Amino acid sequence: MNSSDLPPIQIKANREGFTLVPDPAAPFDAVIAYLEQRLSESKDFFQHAEMTLDLRERPLRTDEISRLHGLLVVKGRVRLIEVKLGEDFSLVLDHPTDRPPLPPRVEASLASDGSALVIRNTCRSGTRIVAQADCVILGDVNPGAEVIAVGDIIIFGNLRGVAHAGATGDRSARIWALGIEPTQI
Repeated sequence: MNSSDLPPIQIKANREGFTLVPDPAAPFDAVIAYLEQRLSESKDFFQHAEMTLDLRERPLRTDEISRLHGLLVVKGRVRLIEVKLGEDFSLVLDHPTDRPPLPPRVEASLASDGSALVIRNTCRSGTRIVAQADCVILGDVNPGAEVIAVGDIIIFGNLRGVAHAGATGDRSARIWALGIEPTQI
């Protein structure tokens, strides 16, 4: 089988549910079209299934991840529970009730190297995060939580709290999130 025989997205089954693996060379529109077709043909089979999106070989933009998420939830009625972005870097979207939650981890960056601060859990009310560079949050920012960054803020989840990018006056700093409903920006 050569690479042209491969579908634009592979659907693999395992004990935890299904894993979706996009072909690194396939155009995003082909991935969406193929997935829509598979979900239409097998809607009863996939209904209420738990799925993981494996993007370690094929990175997608946040708007593309949101579009896939919407397609899976609305058309397929499945739960996208995790997006794997790298070997040790994943976004947990929806914890199944029978699995324990991931332990919260914070990787603080050194101020001298300018690397991003990565927060690997949801920021709950009362949490205040100050980053000396960019800040990446793998979870939601709930009402009452505050994120302040000298650079950009990237949230792989919903922003419902306070976010302030470009805290030292950088007007080019941006805030990105899968869903934005902030109390203050």
